[in-house]
Amino acid sequence: MTQNFVSEILPDPYPSYEKWREEQPIWWADDSNGWVLSRYEDVIGVLKNPKVFSSSGMGERDENVIALPLLTDDPPRHTQLRSIINKVFTSRYLNALAEEIDDLVEGMLDDFEGQETVDICQALTIPLPVALIAKLMGIPFERKDDFKRWSDALTNTASGQTEEQRMPEIMAMAEYFQALLPERRAGDDDDLISKLVHASVDGEAMTDEDIVGFCMLLLIAGNETTTNLISNFFYYAANNLDLWSELRADPSKVDAAVEETLRHQCPVHWVARKAMEDTEFHGQPVKAGELVYVIMGAANRDPRQFENAHEFRLDRERNDHLTFGHGIHFCMGALLGRMEARSAIRGMLQRYKSIHHPRGADNEPTHSSMLRGYHHLWLGLETG
Repeated sequence: MTQNFVSEILPDPYPSYEKWREEQPIWWADDSNGWVLSRYEDVIGVLKNPKVFSSSGMGERDENVIALPLLTDDPPRHTQLRSIINKVFTSRYLNALAEEIDDLVEGMLDDFEGQETVDICQALTIPLPVALIAKLMGIPFERKDDFKRWSDALTNTASGQTEEQRMPEIMAMAEYFQALLPERRAGDDDDLISKLVHASVDGEAMTDEDIVGFCMLLLIAGNETTTNLISNFFYYAANNLDLWSELRADPSKVDAAVEETLRHQCPVHWVARKAMEDTEFHGQPVKAGELVYVIMGAANRDPRQFENAHEFRLDRERNDHLTFGHGIHFCMGALLGRMEARSAIRGMLQRYKSIHHPRGADNEPTHSSMLRGYHHLWLGLETG
């Protein structure tokens, strides 16, 4: 029987995830040409073993496609490249941004003060992460619409766009960053792009192609996941009014709400790896060269790992979700994303007694099986 991965989970993935975990812990997806793993133990086993399950072995390099460093690299190159960015994404530096993040949130909330309904994505969950990553990269926030459009094209989360339609936006993104490189090489700024142009790997400067690919990765990683995280929280909270009341009564629980959103309403549902040697799962052989899709969105609700896994619980004592990955590819921006989400949620809690979904709201989820969130999400707002 032919089984498809992407088409089956697009509308609502969780019933399929439950079926796979219990009945088909490994199965072959015809549409994606790879094995699908959904149990927590299997997913984390793949993520923590880059020697057997490679990121850089994901097929032949297409000369027409710009590679994204880190995502498609294994050690030792991955280690060398990551060290460049680790010098910026330190907890000390990011924690110093906390007040600036709060100020950005307050300014964006001020802009829709007095409105009874708001598209929270366009007003807050999209511009906030773009503003922060633009600051870190030293690029103008005024071009936020371009940045978001380019990111959507690169991640294929926009509605009904073919690869041919998306490619001009992707190339425009690459050309934008390419044009910045001479200026950054001539200067001594301390932004992320400047660090990349002055960095070396194995004693050699990075190529323009690698730097441009790195910039594209930083831009999409800096806004897509965080946008989805925050919008997923507001979507869930508007459907569960007791949650909003509980958080208003005790704002110290916001941290737990962020972690539970990351687990329960996962913004990144899967990644793929390539098996570099013969192995097996649950008695099923996996041959060297075959793709393996690991479903974090399914693993995060595995009852073998999480008690009451399908419930959104603020009192969850252990929440070792896999949304940010695991091992060497653990998301470098995890701390920044959490900080932005906490600030956005606390800002809304302070101003609004309740939120709800207005009748007839024209919400638009992301059009992706991998990145799940919202492009447009309307909220009704009650002050008090």
